[in-house]
Amino acid sequence: MGKYDDIINLPHHESKNHPKMNSTNRAAQFAPFAALVGFSESIRSSEEVLDKYIELSEERKLEIERVLKSISLKIKDSPSIEITYYQKNQNSQKGKYLTYRGKIKKIDEFEKNITFTNKKTISLKDIYNIREIYE
Repeated sequence: MGKYDDIINLPHHESKNHPKMNSTNRAAQFAPFAALVGFSESIRSSEEVLDKYIELSEERKLEIERVLKSISLKIKDSPSIEITYYQKNQNSQKGKYLTYRGKIKKIDEFEKNITFTNKKTISLKDIYNIREIYE
């Protein structure tokens, strides 16, 4: 006599409280699942599109220099500017171009950078475009 011979031929139990589950929902219980919900989306969103550094023409360098001189004459008034600059990625040779708006506190010719009133600094060599904003 086998271990389950006494119950093997009994009718299947049907719950009085819960309706029978359809086969699609039943199959979903056994489908693979992502143990880390949202992990793959998070990885995809953290991937950045990186840009190659664009060498500036002499003409563009002179224009940036002209704008910087104009702004330096008004430095005591903390002029507002919009600046597009290159920020190198720490993990590669590439980086990305960012645009920032703010009020300038200081243009440091010795350190070769611009300091904003909120203490953000941008290197002069990384500037791609700069313009004064008149508010």
